[in-house]
Amino acid sequence: MKGRVTLIALLMTLTSTVVASSASGAVRLSAHSYCGSRCGQVAAIHGAGTLQQWGSGVTYGTVGQGTIAIRDRSNNGHRDFSVGGWEHTWAKDGFVYYSGKGMSYQASTTWTVKITASWGASTTTTAFGGGYIKGPATTPAWLDTHWTLGSGLSPSQWPHWPQAGKSFSIGR
Repeated sequence: MKGRVTLIALLMTLTSTVVASSASGAVRLSAHSYCGSRCGQVAAIHGAGTLQQWGSGVTYGTVGQGTIAIRDRSNNGHRDFSVGGWEHTWAKDGFVYYSGKGMSYQASTTWTVKITASWGASTTTTAFGGGYIKGPATTPAWLDTHWTLGSGLSPSQWPHWPQAGKSFSIGR
């Protein structure tokens, strides 16, 4: 009986810890707490090429194969980003670089994210800031790349990543 009481107490403690950390994570990732009514949205899927974004808010996504460089510009004393699935990492010019296959990332507060992907770059961003997107010179037929600035259309109706490159603003 004593073992069961200990096990129940342990499970209750773990459950409350998970709930508390989930709640703080939700608060931490609430984009509107960083950019308020100025927030805008950008999304991209299945991309190849270059995607750079900077701003205040939240961005997250995946890279099938390539490099992710992130600079935390919040100056709040802790790192407000994470990258998973990387094979190599290094730091240069204030950025932390990650390379590999099957990576995911998220950044919050104020950040700059630079992605160079040979395939599979996807992002969802709610922020106030800007960016640049450039697709490859030629897009293989199997690579169905799309992106949008919060158009409300379905992803299949979004334009392809621009071959000439395009700068954009996020939010107002």
